[in-house]
This record gives sequence, C-alpha cells and structure tokens, in this order.
Amino acid sequence: MPRPVSFRLLPALGAALLAISLAGCDSAPPSHAFLPWDMEINQRGHVEVFGITLGESSLLDFSRRYGQKADLAMFAKPGAPLTMEAYFGRMNVGPLTARVVLVADVSPETLERWAAESTIADPTPSGARKLSLSDEALQEAQHKPIRSISYAPSADYSEALITRRFGEPSDKRPIPRGEREADEPPATLWLYPEKGLAITVESDDTELFQYINPEHFDRLVERTLESGAQGAP
Repeated sequence: MPRPVSFRLLPALGAALLAISLAGCDSAPPSHAFLPWDMEINQRGHVEVFGITLGESSLLDFSRRYGQKADLAMFAKPGAPLTMEAYFGRMNVGPLTARVVLVADVSPETLERWAAESTIADPTPSGARKLSLSDEALQEAQHKPIRSISYAPSADYSEALITRRFGEPSDKRPIPRGEREADEPPATLWLYPEKGLAITVESDDTELFQYINPEHFDRLVERTLESGAQGAP
C-alpha cells in the first residue's frame, strides 16, 4: 500500500501509558459489520467509514470502537512534512481481517514540538526516521482527529469485485516501482476522488484501501505515487 503502512514500536513506558489511554475501553466488537465499501460523505464533506468520521473522530474513538491497542510514532522524511501514525496491526474490522494504520491530523507546530521532545529516532527502510513520542505527547495525541485510514485486507479482492462494490474509478494511475521492487508486477492506483478513496490494485498481492476527505485527496494521490517510486517501507 505501495504500502504506506508502518510497523512501529514504542518505548516501554510510553507503550504502557498508551495501553491505558487507548486500550482501556470496552473490548466488545461493534454490533455493525463494517465493510470497506460501507462508506458515505456526510453533509460536511467528510468520509464516514468503519464507524468513524474522518476529520471528526479521534484516534481514541477508533480504539474504543474496536477495543484495540495502537502504537503511535512520528515520521520525518527529507523534503516532506512530519506525520504521526497510529498502527493497529492485524485486527478484525467487522467480519474481515486487515492491517490498519491511521494518520492523525496534527498541526505542523505541534508535530515540531513533539519532535523536539523525542528521545529516539530510528531509520526505516523507506529513508524516513521514526521518532518516539514523549509520555505527554502520547496523551495529547490520542485526542487528535483522524486524517486518513490505510486498510490492507488479508483477502485478495479481484478487480471485478472492486468494480462491483465501488463502481468504475474516475482514473487509473500506474504506480512507479522502486529499485527494490523493479522485478515485481506493476500495480495500479484506482482513484475515486468524489468518495475520498484510492485503491492500490496488485496483480499478485492483496490490495490497499486509503480513505481521506475529498478536499485532501490530491495530496494523498501524490504521496502514494511518490512512495511507490521510492519503494515501500
């Protein structure tokens, strides 16, 4: 999803605090069987999917809805703005299993402040640095709204099924392969800008669904194509 999904670890104390704040909630699964095509745009132009609303629901809201722990970390890449991700790993979302990563909507000033407080900066294969969050930042971060969702299902969806569930995309873009992936079959990015949805369709692998409010859709597409050219993390 290219794979803009990252596998992250937190310092022991920070992880303990995060477990209290993000997982100290009702572990009962949602009564509604949310599926990746159960989505709509509300009157405010925000995507509603998986029982939450992008730009409105917080990281804590998602964690409480599914009773799941999350690992939080920031990422710094040369020439790109800082970002913060919540990685939930492999989990049940309705009747399906998927890896889920949320990107939080955090101001650049707040991210810079958190970065200045970070004590760990580890390199990643993509070239980005993974920055830890202080205990105070972890507590603050859980209340930040969700900017986007990356959903990588365990099942492999056929192009026919995707078309049946989501309709024909407005465009299809080839995803450049990085050096490490040069010998792999090509992937295609299916674009649904009016839905705030981009799907990475792989010929021999599972797909990646990325959800974002339509106003930010163009930037999501740009970053996805850039990450594909540089190789997945």
